[in-house]
Amino acid sequence: VSKTFPVNTYGRHTFTCKTICGGRKKLICGIDIKCGNPPDEPGNVSCIQMGTDSHPVCTWDKGRLTYLDTTYVIQ
Repeated sequence: VSKTFPVNTYGRHTFTCKTICGGRKKLICGIDIKCGNPPDEPGNVSCIQMGTDSHPVCTWDKGRLTYLDTTYVIQ
């Protein structure tokens, strides 16, 4: 069995496949799809370190909203 579903909105979408046997529904399989934008390249990156023993504190503009869980790493 094959089915195509257009995903036209951002966020999480859950699709499930069920069977009906003897009037009862049974879940066969499913999938969660997260739809969003790829992250923009960070802009206006600024890091400040107070003294030689402290850790730097950095800030940046993330760009547009991704609608996805996004993790940024500074190297």
